[in-house]
Amino acid sequence: MPLTPKAFDVLRYLVEHADRLVTQDEILGALWPETYVNPEVIKKYVLGIRKALGDRRDKPEFIETFPRRGYQFVASVSEVNAGAPSDMGNNAAQKMVGREAAMSELNGYLSQALKAQRQVIFITGEAGIGKTTLVDEFHQTVTRRPNLRVIRGQCVEGFGGKEAYYPVLEALGQWIRDAGGGSVVHTLAKQAPTWLIQFPSIVKPEQRETLQKEILGATRERMVREICEALEALTTQDPLVLVLEDLHWVDPSTLDFISALARRRGPAKLLLLGTYRPADVIISQSPLRALKQDLVIHNLSHEVNLERLEESDVAKYIAIKFVDGSFPPRFAKLIYHHSGGNALFMVTILQDMVKKGTIAQANGKWTLMVAIQDVDTSVPETLDQLIEMQFQQLSAVEQRILRSASVAGERFSVWAITTAAEIDPATIEDACEGLAEKLQFIKAAGIHGMANGQISAHYDFRHSLYREVLYRRLSDITRSKMHLLLAQRLKAFCDSCEQELTTELALHFEGGHDYEQAIRYLILAAENAAGRFAYGDSIEILNHALELVAKLSPELQPDLEVRILDFIGYAHFALGALPESAQAYADAASKADQAGLKAAQVHALISAMYPLGFISPDRGLAALDQAVQMSVSAGDPILVARTQMAAASCRLIFDAWRKEYADLCVSAHEMLRHLGDSEEVPYQQMIDGHVLALQGRYREALDLIDALETAVSRTGHGISLIPHVGATSARTLILLRMGRLGDVLRITQVGRESADENIARSWLLTFREAWLRILVFDYEGAHRICEAIVQTRGDYHPGQPHTISQIAAGHMALDRRDYGQAIEYFRQIHDPEVTTKFFLHWIWRLTARLESGNAWLLSGNISNARTVADGFLESALSTADPHLQALAWDLKARVAMAENDLECARESIQQALAIVDKFEILVAAWQVYATAWQLYQRVKEHKTAETNRERAETCILKIANSFAPDEPLRTTFLAAAPVQRVLGKRVVNKTTRQHHASA
Repeated sequence: MPLTPKAFDVLRYLVEHADRLVTQDEILGALWPETYVNPEVIKKYVLGIRKALGDRRDKPEFIETFPRRGYQFVASVSEVNAGAPSDMGNNAAQKMVGREAAMSELNGYLSQALKAQRQVIFITGEAGIGKTTLVDEFHQTVTRRPNLRVIRGQCVEGFGGKEAYYPVLEALGQWIRDAGGGSVVHTLAKQAPTWLIQFPSIVKPEQRETLQKEILGATRERMVREICEALEALTTQDPLVLVLEDLHWVDPSTLDFISALARRRGPAKLLLLGTYRPADVIISQSPLRALKQDLVIHNLSHEVNLERLEESDVAKYIAIKFVDGSFPPRFAKLIYHHSGGNALFMVTILQDMVKKGTIAQANGKWTLMVAIQDVDTSVPETLDQLIEMQFQQLSAVEQRILRSASVAGERFSVWAITTAAEIDPATIEDACEGLAEKLQFIKAAGIHGMANGQISAHYDFRHSLYREVLYRRLSDITRSKMHLLLAQRLKAFCDSCEQELTTELALHFEGGHDYEQAIRYLILAAENAAGRFAYGDSIEILNHALELVAKLSPELQPDLEVRILDFIGYAHFALGALPESAQAYADAASKADQAGLKAAQVHALISAMYPLGFISPDRGLAALDQAVQMSVSAGDPILVARTQMAAASCRLIFDAWRKEYADLCVSAHEMLRHLGDSEEVPYQQMIDGHVLALQGRYREALDLIDALETAVSRTGHGISLIPHVGATSARTLILLRMGRLGDVLRITQVGRESADENIARSWLLTFREAWLRILVFDYEGAHRICEAIVQTRGDYHPGQPHTISQIAAGHMALDRRDYGQAIEYFRQIHDPEVTTKFFLHWIWRLTARLESGNAWLLSGNISNARTVADGFLESALSTADPHLQALAWDLKARVAMAENDLECARESIQQALAIVDKFEILVAAWQVYATAWQLYQRVKEHKTAETNRERAETCILKIANSFAPDEPLRTTFLAAAPVQRVLGKRVVNKTTRQHHASA
């Protein structure tokens, strides 16, 4: 019985009070005690109940209406065993013929699923062969099992194919509504937050912000993994049958879901049934064909292929449908011949013959009322012709309604087609109800609330072929007019729900030849797909939008084309396709330049730095220089200031730290404030976080990054990956400088455990882990990680992993006392001819100079050590980085100690101490304090020496205790020789006790 949960509540209330009249107010008070609901809603629900029961208002058998008073359930009420099969079910089963083997196969697969062996089954066959009938019968049969649930979703031609996860979301939505939330919502909240947030009606406002933060930076792979895990959890006890129909119209993301679900190895009491037409899949070149073949080859799925009915099956169907019928011997053969064994064609032929009176009851028996040779000439040759003939027999009003419905889609609401049909809703509803009762063309689909808050009766075409035939019959002009009327009606009444209807609106505006509106809604649809982390779907939608741009008038094309290309650049970046991302931004900049859209050109050039920062920083910086020039020519002072600030801050990160760049950032920021520009640009905030970190303003930088991620999460939008990746980069850089190495490790571990993370973010976190390992003396681990990246990341600039690997290799050479080899490793890093630019390359070049000084010092070549130390100090002081400055003064102090220039050593270490006392830079601080300890021991100032040793110990313990107690890197750090010299054995034991005490 197709009733919504609330409609069922209304029916149940009427049945429970069947002995009396029940007023509308009583129903409202009982079912909506604390909510205002328009009384008209009750009428809609009662109408839906009547449709489900086959009841008539003028001759009620179940519900009688008392005008202006209320309703009464008038049928007799008795209790029955809920587990007993119904007569209706038995009759339905008896009318399905020729599918005994297929049903047996499905039951076998269900038996395996009940043993927690997941099953993925494809039911295939031509249109009208009986796929849905088989699924319906299987559905009806299996629901008699205790605790087994069936949920269904259907792919939709047109807009459904552009909606990521469309049938899966439909099925889940049905489950949530039927279950009233409960365990399904709880499981989604716990294991699939990326899916829970797709159902805004069940997410409280305060919960939404938390969810947005939780899913920030998520990917398509994560979304697929989460729903698979959630379904596995939900089917631990109670089995589930998930039906996805008409997969020949499937969207790419749903295919990803099916593939992932089939390939997972864990137990699940889950049976997935998918239906599709093989011919349509071949014609559309859908990837479903390749997926199904691959899954079948690897024994991960099975196919149930439905063949045409045999003549004996047709005869059996006639015998069941027309009990005690008396037909000529050749009648079954005739029907088989005309239908070709196509089940839908067979059923339609027989229904048409009954309607025409060709088959009728005579003397209590069904019989053929004409000579059999006359039947042969009256039956159309094809199902299409038969459908058209039946259509011609309808009234003018019914024809007009069905024509409008064919434009609306496979499922349509009375509300939606009112304008296109030019008929009042009540007349449409009555006509649709009449057609449904006569089993002609459509069937009732219940009363549903729509995205705009309206409640309306819905209907489905009995088969997609009915809609297809009627839609093809429309002339191009009529079809276009109806699409446009429907689009305008949806748009006019659905301003608040545009986001939910984007693909449908795009389809109708395109069908109505309003290509500008179609493109705008396709862009919104692409944003929806990005909100589901289905960036591949976004690109597919946007490429279709680009095709429509060519159909616009020339003056409208440039702006929309640039917007689309810009979005494509972002989507490719999110997928990790960096060359494609860079090319899309370059195309956007070129198109904007040709059209004189200077602001758009500037935006595209700045955006190109996203991918180019990873694969070719010099090209990115050149694009930024061009952007600055274009902003100046645009004559917009705000645009100029923003562009200058972006270019200068990127140069600080990708080029070198220079005072003029830093000063330009400050002056541009002040100019924006003076001009009253208060808009926060996420990308600029992300860059600013790095710049603040490189100035030692760590707390301020963390506050900025926290604010950025909060703001991005509040947007509830899929276009948040770039600022999130940037925020993660800034946060880990800050934590490394502050010595919170355990926090950095935890961030990288979460990313590593989520093997499906965005490629750019995964790449970034891998580098941060390698950097972390350098700081805790795990040089072999850092080297291994970076060498693996160099081997696998073909699209990415190899400079950063190669450089960190070289640093690690240099340290390992120092451990072997191979000073010449170590110095050569460090020299190559500093040489710009050998190591080109990459993200923060200048920090690593300066680090290489520092380590070169250490290597010369260890080798005993004090002269070269002094030369390197002086150069390193000069370079470090040209930056604003307190970490590098402190270590530069520290190196100078150690070189001076080696030269026995204790006065210079004292002055240098005082400079270093002043920096580490001012800034929270634990990694540099413990080394500076250790050097001070050694220096003051040497000059016999033992009390000051011990104070500095204790300070070094405190910093070391803070770093160590940022790790979990059993973390191997903690042990590696504490066991390193430089750390051991400070701590001693007694203190190492003490650190362990302190950690446990503070845990």
